[in-house]
Amino acid sequence: MSSSNPDIRQLERIISNMLNKNLQQICSSHGLKTSGVKANLQNRIKDALHENYTSDPSNFDAIRNTILSIQNGSGRSSMAPPPASGSGGQSHANGSRNNYAAYPYNSYPQPSSGVSQQGGVYSHGGVLQPFSRVSQSDNLFKNTPFYTIETRVSTLYTCAVMSNHRNSINIVLKPNDYPGLANCYPHPSPMRVMVFCGDDNTGPQDIQFPQNAELKVNGADIKHNLRGLKNKPGSTRPVDITQHLRWRPNTYSNNIEFTYALTQKKYYLALYLCKAHSIDDLVAKVKTKKISKASVVKEISKKANDPDIVATSQVLSLLCPLTYMKLKIPCRGTSCNHIQCFDANSFMQLQEQGPTWSCPICYKPVLFEALAIDEYVEEVLKNTSESLHQVTIEPDGQWRTKAEDPEPSPSRPTISTKIEDDDDLSILSDSHGFPNGTGTGMTNGRNTFSTPSRSFAQSGNGGNLRTPSRSIRDTPSAPRSNNKRPAEVIDLTLSSDEDEPPARAPKRQNQGQTLNGLSYASPTYNHY
Repeated sequence: MSSSNPDIRQLERIISNMLNKNLQQICSSHGLKTSGVKANLQNRIKDALHENYTSDPSNFDAIRNTILSIQNGSGRSSMAPPPASGSGGQSHANGSRNNYAAYPYNSYPQPSSGVSQQGGVYSHGGVLQPFSRVSQSDNLFKNTPFYTIETRVSTLYTCAVMSNHRNSINIVLKPNDYPGLANCYPHPSPMRVMVFCGDDNTGPQDIQFPQNAELKVNGADIKHNLRGLKNKPGSTRPVDITQHLRWRPNTYSNNIEFTYALTQKKYYLALYLCKAHSIDDLVAKVKTKKISKASVVKEISKKANDPDIVATSQVLSLLCPLTYMKLKIPCRGTSCNHIQCFDANSFMQLQEQGPTWSCPICYKPVLFEALAIDEYVEEVLKNTSESLHQVTIEPDGQWRTKAEDPEPSPSRPTISTKIEDDDDLSILSDSHGFPNGTGTGMTNGRNTFSTPSRSFAQSGNGGNLRTPSRSIRDTPSAPRSNNKRPAEVIDLTLSSDEDEPPARAPKRQNQGQTLNGLSYASPTYNHY
C-alpha cells in the first residue's frame, strides 16, 4: 500500500526495512495483532497509519513516535523531516499538540543508543529533537470520592471496533518508567495503579469497558466486574492492579493484557496513577456536615400544620435500610424530604462496590458532597437502648418509645341475645341411656345396646325437619353456643302433622329377640 502523503510514505519506507521482532513490538504497543508473517505485520501498521491519520491524529502521532524510536534505537538513520507546508506536515508538525497525545514506551530506544530515552518529535525547523515527557494528567475520566487521578502512566490506547473477532492490547509497565510509581511500594500505600477505559477520547466521562472483556496481569486473571450494574451508567469502577504488579527489581517488565471482542464502537484504554481514599476518611468528612435538630423539628411541624394533610404520628425506624442493622452513623442527603436515615459507613461500602449515588430510601440522586449527619436521629440513638428498633414521632416533633405509648382500654365482646331456634341441634349419643334414663350396662353378662336416638329442632315453618351435618359420639349433647338456650328434644318416632300438635310418644319396650348373644330394642310406633 502506497500513500501520496509524504509523511506516511516515509514511515512506510522505514517499516519495510524493519525486522519482524520490531514490527511485532509496534503492533503490541498499539493494540494490533502480533501474529502472522512480516508482510501481515507491515500491512497492519500501514493500515493503522492511514486510518488514524485523519480520524485520530493523536494515535497517529503515537504510532509514528514508536516507529521512530525503534528505528533510532536500532542504529538506523532518522527519516527526513516532513515538510513544513502542506496538509500532512501542517497537521502533524508537532506530536504533543493536545492533552491526549500518546507517548512511546521508555523501553525504546535503549539508553545506550545516544538518543533520548523519551523519544523524539519533529519541530518546525526540521530537526529531530528529543522531547521531555509532558504531564500525563488529563481530564479524560471523572474523579470519584474513592480516588483522585494523579497522572497517566501509559499511552492512551485505541481499542478498534471488533464486531466479529477478538483483539488483545498488551501494555508493558516498568516501575522505573515513571517517578510516581515508586510511591506504590511498599504495601499498603494510598497510591494505586488503575486501568481506565471509556468510549470517548474526550472527557470527563464515566468508566465503561466493552461488554465482552477480560484483563490479565503477568499472566494472572484479574477478577473484576467490568460491566457494572445493569442499566446504571457510571457504576463501573476502574481496575486496581497494584497488588498484581512486580515492583522489585524496578526494571521488571510487567505485562498487562486486555482482551475484548464483539464491539460496535471504539474504546480508549490507559493506566493511571491514582491516590485512593479509604472509607474511614470519607465517613470522617461526612461527619463534619450536619443537619440541625431545629431544622428537622421545623420541617415536621410545617407538615403537621398543612391544612391539606391530616397530621398523625409517624414511626421512625432505627435500622439501616441497607443492612437491617442498628444505625451507627445516621446519614441522609440534604435534599431528601424524609427523616429516615441510612448508615454512612454501609452506604459508602455499597458505593465503593457499585457507585450509583442514589438515596436508598427515596432513590433521588445524592452526591457525596450532599451527605450529612442528621442530629435529630443522632439524639434519638443516644437516648435509646441498643435493642430498641423504632420510635414514634408526634406531629409537634416530639418522639417517644413504644413503652410510653398509652395502653388501649380493653373491649369486651357484646353478647347477642338473639336466639336462632331454627339452627338449634341436639344430638344424643347412642351409648348413653335409654329414653327412660337408664344407663347402658351389662345384662346377664352380655352387652346391651340401644338404638341411636337423635333429635332435631322443629322449624317454625310447620314442622319441616333439617338433616344434621354430622354426629357427635360419646357426648350427651353438644350445644353450639353457651349463650343459647337448650334445644328442645323431639323424638323421631313421632309423626309430624301440621294440623295437630305432636303427641308424646310412649316408652319403647325391649321386646326384640337376641341375635348372636346381643339384645337389641325394636322401636314401637304409634299408628294413627
